[in-house]
Amino acid sequence: MTTLTPATVTAGAVLGERERLVLLAAEHAALLAAARAGVAAAELGHPDPLAFIRHELAERGQLPPAGARPVELLAVTAAARMAGQVRQR
Repeated sequence: MTTLTPATVTAGAVLGERERLVLLAAEHAALLAAARAGVAAAELGHPDPLAFIRHELAERGQLPPAGARPVELLAVTAAARMAGQVRQR
């Protein structure tokens, strides 16, 4: 049995629908946990509260480019939602 990680998926592991959903749920949970840890760290005065989020994004190759503007990064997701490509809650 192949362990599901972004690396194994990138390496070409063939996944069924269930495995893709499991991986997606695990990735979402890790990013959500990092975001929550970042908020908690900021409230406690941690010197680098974004470290948790930065780590998770870096692992996925998803750090924003240097000089990226937050509103532009958010606009990409908003545009995808408007186009029906991303399910809204």
